[in-house]
Amino acid sequence: MKAPLLTCFLLLMCSAATAAPPKAFTQAQCVGLKTAHVDAASIGLPTRGAVITAVAMAGQPNEPHCKLEGQIKPVDLKAPNIEFQLYLPLLWNGKALQLGGSGFDGAIKGADTARLAPAATPGALKQGYATFGSDSGHQGGVSDASFTLNDEAWENFAGAQIKKTHDVAIALIQQAYGRKPSRMYFQGNSQGGHEALAAIQRFPLDYDGAIAIHPVYNVVELHMAGIRIGQAVYNTPGAWISPAKSALIANAVMGACDKLDGLSDGIVANVKACDATFTLAHLRCKNGKDDGAGCLSDKQMSLVKMLSKPVSLGVTLPTGDRFAPWPILQGADAASIVSVFGSGADKPNPEASNLIISFPYMMGDQAVRYEVMRSPDYDSLTFDPATHQARLQELASQVDNNDADIRAFVQHGGKLLMMHGTADMAVPPGNTVAYYDRLKTQFGEKTLRQFARFYLAPGFTHYSGPFRLSWDSLGTLDKWVDHGIDPGQQVMIDTNKATAGREMPLCDYPLFPKYKGQGDTRVASSFECVTQ
Repeated sequence: MKAPLLTCFLLLMCSAATAAPPKAFTQAQCVGLKTAHVDAASIGLPTRGAVITAVAMAGQPNEPHCKLEGQIKPVDLKAPNIEFQLYLPLLWNGKALQLGGSGFDGAIKGADTARLAPAATPGALKQGYATFGSDSGHQGGVSDASFTLNDEAWENFAGAQIKKTHDVAIALIQQAYGRKPSRMYFQGNSQGGHEALAAIQRFPLDYDGAIAIHPVYNVVELHMAGIRIGQAVYNTPGAWISPAKSALIANAVMGACDKLDGLSDGIVANVKACDATFTLAHLRCKNGKDDGAGCLSDKQMSLVKMLSKPVSLGVTLPTGDRFAPWPILQGADAASIVSVFGSGADKPNPEASNLIISFPYMMGDQAVRYEVMRSPDYDSLTFDPATHQARLQELASQVDNNDADIRAFVQHGGKLLMMHGTADMAVPPGNTVAYYDRLKTQFGEKTLRQFARFYLAPGFTHYSGPFRLSWDSLGTLDKWVDHGIDPGQQVMIDTNKATAGREMPLCDYPLFPKYKGQGDTRVASSFECVTQ
């Protein structure tokens, strides 16, 4: 055999060996995993091992998979278990996807499906991914922080559960298929986005790629901003902004800013031009006194101005002393504005499980009462952050993940996708902008683009909004990691019922999508990503 042909043959053989499929996995083997367990020695952080509590075959005929439910046992016998789920497709593609939670976690959130994926994109399981997630080490509502009174439960939520869940899942995947995944990804939204950044900062060699959507990487800072909002709303008579006035604000901003991106479509895409165009003073009531739903009093104007600029925390944390401004004057819809101000002016019931009270305040209240004061009966409307700086800094050092030095992850070959909605009133987009800017300072823009991309999605709130985004982030990440295909121009697809299927470019920050002036307004190619 001639040398070139021999070289080619050997390369093909090596490639074939590398891509060799895992051993067959059957329904019988799925059922056999009921007795599987993972020893504590196989888990990188202290536990008492993990056991399987339930096994079942699930899925449609074209998506058969094995569903495992299990528990990771804590060291502290009084601490809750980490409840986890692992989904194993019978036709495995050799890769795995770990999925994050939301809020204070407390439940296993969609451990079988990628976040915000388009309806036309096959699900992660159908693509052959093994998927898994956990409740982060406690059960409860996403707005319930009472679990933090237990130190191990807090430690798990603060990041340890990411590693523990990962290691257990990898061990079980190896038992099922005979080998570990060739690629390991993490994807999450909100607290799950925070967990994605925590994963690559704290456990960089465990992951080949991560998708961080609306990441709350500085959660203590967010909660202190929530306390400031709650105190401004509920401690100042007349400051509360009603749902009717929230609609007034949203409609006024939309009227002034909708067309600034070249198209009147109910979406504010050119946020920078909106900042320069919209004038809040036009909404002021005559003489500054509350004259009803058609205007804002001076107290209400002050509240809006407070949120529209960096919010002073009243304390210096490792991540700073101010939190990013809320996009109340940048295209947020009425419903998301109401979620910040609440639907009533009265002093709230801190245990309320709905949006009658301000959502940012409700989350901050939980953090203050359980994490800081460790007293369920404490009134957080009287809380002075400055007098508890040491405790707040301690908590931030444990749970926040704002480190831009992710060289270990990058040198391992890791890729990062970040995305944030421009109208997100739960976690302001400026917060993710700040972290991306830190990455740019750390690596330089040219180097950064070799492993990271950041997108701003116009009209998208935390989960809904005028443009309810879907985006094949998992497919984009996998092509980049596994095949070296640069993300290129991304496309987002609306899932709102009235506008379902319309497209728009998902532009690299700081670009935004501008209508070209001609072409189908529902097709992404009719837009271009520009700076102005």
